[in-house]
Amino acid sequence: MLDRHAVRALREAGRSTKEIAVQFGVSQRTVQRILKEPPVVSASEVEERRRRGVGRPGVPERVRLRLGELVGEEPEAPPLEILRRLREEGVRLGESTFYRLYRSAVSALPATLMVRFEGVAGEFAQFDFGEVDVRLLDGSKRRVHFAAYRLKYSRWVHVVLVADERIESLVRSLLAAFEASGGVPLSVVFDRAKTVVIGTDGDRPIWHPTLAQVAIDYGFAIELCAARSPEQKGSVENLVGYVKRSFFRARRFADLDGDLPRQLLEWLASVNEERPSRATKEIPAVRLRAEQERMKPLAAAPADYGLRFAVQVGPTALV
Repeated sequence: MLDRHAVRALREAGRSTKEIAVQFGVSQRTVQRILKEPPVVSASEVEERRRRGVGRPGVPERVRLRLGELVGEEPEAPPLEILRRLREEGVRLGESTFYRLYRSAVSALPATLMVRFEGVAGEFAQFDFGEVDVRLLDGSKRRVHFAAYRLKYSRWVHVVLVADERIESLVRSLLAAFEASGGVPLSVVFDRAKTVVIGTDGDRPIWHPTLAQVAIDYGFAIELCAARSPEQKGSVENLVGYVKRSFFRARRFADLDGDLPRQLLEWLASVNEERPSRATKEIPAVRLRAEQERMKPLAAAPADYGLRFAVQVGPTALV
């Protein structure tokens, strides 16, 4: 359901059906069919599958492993040749299922992957958690957690201190960044943390249901750093490293309650409104204006937004 939501969001942002089909690895007809469906209002795939009677038999893990071995042995072999070998070994796979698994196996091979982080104004933002030991004036060290957000086009940065790295801290920090920057970007790139992806279903990620609903309500698409792709993952982690080096490890603080937050606000004002970015040679606040013209307005004020958590209760439970 979150993929369906992302397809609609990308189309409304001006992407062609061909570009969307390539990004999601589906046909243009699939994209066109999704665009004719009613807008997604819930991230629950279980409810939608039950309503529509959707489902397909699972593929044994041994078949996935064998397909990966054949692709790894001969990456240049035609797909139908690999399918023929599998069938000779007694594996019964339809062509559509085979091609779905084949794309997943090929994507896992070491390759030069395109990093789509730069984009145009209002297109990409990145978010990640970090932790660091800060030095106090009395000589002691204290560990703090923080959430960092950066718009990729303007390099505008937002950092807040958090009590932990759980889902509510993620959502509240993300919404605060949307509000501070003046809008919601098309896509937000995350690391593969448990607060974003709680598991996988074959080659598909299982999104954290609370975050998935936030993405639908505020109208942004979730993107992940590709697995085993340091050139992508590093771009997200560099944001955390940048905040650590430029702020937390470059200063000393009298305390964590008053002095550290005050200095953080001063540093954010400096890097966003005074100093040109090393990447763009421009002041982030200047380029932020172009982002604000393309970003979506917030669907609800962050202070008024209630998070949804799915729970299961038994027949004798008190709710």
